[in-house]
Amino acid sequence: MFPFLIILFAVGAITGSFLNVVIYRLPRKESIVSPGSHCPRCEQPVKWYDNIPLLSYALLRGQCRNCGQPITPRYFTVELLTAALWVVAGIQFGIDWPLLPALLLLTSLVAIFYIDLDHYIIPNVIVLPVAVIGLAANIAITPDRWLEYLAAGLMSATFFFVVALVKPGGMGMGDVKLAAMLGFFLGQAVLVGLFLGFLIGAITGVALMAAGIKGRKSRIPFGPFLASGAVVALFYGDRLLELWMGLFQK
Repeated sequence: MFPFLIILFAVGAITGSFLNVVIYRLPRKESIVSPGSHCPRCEQPVKWYDNIPLLSYALLRGQCRNCGQPITPRYFTVELLTAALWVVAGIQFGIDWPLLPALLLLTSLVAIFYIDLDHYIIPNVIVLPVAVIGLAANIAITPDRWLEYLAAGLMSATFFFVVALVKPGGMGMGDVKLAAMLGFFLGQAVLVGLFLGFLIGAITGVALMAAGIKGRKSRIPFGPFLASGAVVALFYGDRLLELWMGLFQK
């Protein structure tokens, strides 16, 4: 198992390196294929040996080799976060088919987290195909739960759509589509993810207002909160639901 987790960490870090490109370029409507990696300040191409996930950033001490300007720590953070999530998924699901949709979900959530945080958008080009693939994969892996996954996605999207209608500006259509995607992946555990998303969002909003960083009418992206709740639900959602239901059975 340990060698498998090492492989997951390495591939996860490489995937995180690619996500950095997606997070930066996709909202700017730039190609994620070309040109190759380059410094955003001096625009010099990054050599392959300066583009090794995690290691290159540490060896260069977070600076561009050509111009010496600092490189945002986010690049390192995204690579490490993606690698860590892949390892946790490997521990949770083992070498089994459910690991594949779990890795896809986690990877897409990292991209959505940062894109929505920066630009207040949840790109259709990520959410829609990932939602379809996730639903198809889960139905193929556990065909007896097809109705659960389908209903979870549709009901989650419907709930968020109603919220968006009742409170315009508080919830966007990107959040509606993201909720559907989460339901297709998580099934009934999406209830945990949505609840935690709202809870984390409320606590964060109150904390930001108390610190004077945000006002009551300030815009706060909801995607990062949904993504955070979904990660917890992916790993512990079914168990938390069982505990919750157990409270009502006593």
